[in-house]
Amino acid sequence: MESTKTVSKNPPRYHTIVHFEIPANEPSKISRFYEQLFGWKFTKMEGGNMDYWLISHKDAKSPYETMGGLYKPEQGMSQQGILNYFSVKSIDESLKQASSLGATVVMPKQETGKGHFAILADPNGNTFALFQGRM
Repeated sequence: MESTKTVSKNPPRYHTIVHFEIPANEPSKISRFYEQLFGWKFTKMEGGNMDYWLISHKDAKSPYETMGGLYKPEQGMSQQGILNYFSVKSIDESLKQASSLGATVVMPKQETGKGHFAILADPNGNTFALFQGRM
């Protein structure tokens, strides 16, 4: 008789930082800074409509095992520092709740290859993003 093995996937951890983005007018200078400070690895993404590098932990097994991204802002693009993405179960419900609590939607819900995100500003003007990944 063959044994059956059940493989369970860890449930997503909601309300935690799942991605961050660092704007950099001089990407090579800023990537060197974080490489030297934390040992992070940077991999340039090809084919996009903006200069973007994936950031991997020094112990990552693949350049696509990422923690965040670094990008060169295009002219006229807002640059307010590091943007943190928080995982949520339902982006629509979280957008409603955040708005009811005084947040302002800076960028409405957008589709990515891995789910949906939206950028908001809290009542003090601090920007952050909500992210709902695909299950």
